[in-house]
Amino acid sequence: MNADHDRPLDWDFLRDFGTRWEHAWNSHDTEDVLALLHPDIVWEDTVFWPTVIDGKEGTRAYIDMIWKVMPDVHFAEVQFFSAPQDGRALYLFRQSGSAPARYGEGRFETYGCDIFLGFRDGLLSRYLAQYEITEMMRQYGALPPRGDLIGGSYLLSLRRTDRSRPR
Repeated sequence: MNADHDRPLDWDFLRDFGTRWEHAWNSHDTEDVLALLHPDIVWEDTVFWPTVIDGKEGTRAYIDMIWKVMPDVHFAEVQFFSAPQDGRALYLFRQSGSAPARYGEGRFETYGCDIFLGFRDGLLSRYLAQYEITEMMRQYGALPPRGDLIGGSYLLSLRRTDRSRPR
């Protein structure tokens, strides 16, 4: 069982939550997404955001920034995994959209997953995101091609070639 719950969750609840989650994000309405979150949400997406966010109001700035940099982002479920006995689920998705305006007309399409680690009072209380932001940025031209570099070698090569950035 998860730390936010004293009992397992129902599979139907988790499945319905995943459907509502996708609809809320594809609505591009911050209030629709916030309606699914517990006031004390712990939001962990350090791929996009510099810190873990504590609380629903802090999450608002994150969501608004998503719409700002990816105004037409769309999420499509690939598969939904759940562990009702533990009160957890994973929403595997394909995301697509346009590059931020400063990068021109490029587009991206990548996989990612939203991991629902806890619920309280029927609302998401612990969240973790994982996706490949460097692939997104390569697709729309913000990063150079990877070539034959493996693992962290690609990221380290970016550091060596970008002398304009502070260290």
